Amino acid sequence: MATEVDVQPDTHEEIMGATYRALCKHGYAHLTMQDIADEFDKSRSLLHYHYDTKEELLLAFVDNIVGYIGDRLAESETEEPLERLEEYVDRFVIEPGEEDRETFALALLELRVQAVHNEAFRERLATHYETNVQTVADIVADGIEAGVFREVDPDATGEAIYTALVGARMYQVTLGAERASRRMRDRLAEFVVDDLLTDGREPADYAGNGPEN
Repeated sequence: MATEVDVQPDTHEEIMGATYRALCKHGYAHLTMQDIADEFDKSRSLLHYHYDTKEELLLAFVDNIVGYIGDRLAESETEEPLERLEEYVDRFVIEPGEEDRETFALALLELRVQAVHNEAFRERLATHYETNVQTVADIVADGIEAGVFREVDPDATGEAIYTALVGARMYQVTLGAERASRRMRDRLAEFVVDDLLTDGREPADYAGNGPEN
């Protein structure tokens, strides 16, 4: 079998894409290599040539999403800290009808459950968590330096924001708490206005303050 580093970049991206689509459709618990192969444009034998088992493939997938999601959360067209923070928070909202995003969020939760007993999953998902916390901590730190945010602990604030968003999203997708992620976004907007912005600063219009769809 080829090792992970032997996988050609294009093939690797295609396999990761197939894994993502299969997870969105089936979740983790019922996911099979055949489900992933069904989403893969090339042969199942090629999939098995690179990855012997579902666990091995999913470990590679977690490695892949650690970088991808972290980059997605960090990307922004503005350097303005408040707008960057708003964009970060907005990306956690799952609207009614976004079934693929709900299923994928559930799959990530199931992977986290596996981490309780699987050290390899635990190490990778811990990196995923720390990376996403650091993204928001960096935004807060930049805001403090720019005089936009008050003097707070960026790491503690980043962890609180990220954990609140993940918790609300899990509440929504596991227990059917419709719009829980949107409500948490709105509460965090209030926190930013009331507790994070420096005195005399006025926030831009925030997407979470609009009417619900």
